[in-house]
Amino acid sequence: MTSFDTTVRGGMPVTVCCEFGQPDPGVGIFSPEIEDIWIEVRGHRAVWLEARITDKEWERLRDEAYACTI
Repeated sequence: MTSFDTTVRGGMPVTVCCEFGQPDPGVGIFSPEIEDIWIEVRGHRAVWLEARITDKEWERLRDEAYACTI
């Protein structure tokens, strides 16, 4: 599991947590892929906030998660 601190929705501080699957070259997956990603506020999953995040913001969060693995 990987986690990092960032902001969403114009400045709200959150922790983004994600789990990466293992590469599987046999099926064409050569780098780790995100299997699950979620947002926590003060140590607890914030499902209410996840529902309000736009697709564009989720994409940014995924990009940040991949950057943490480099």
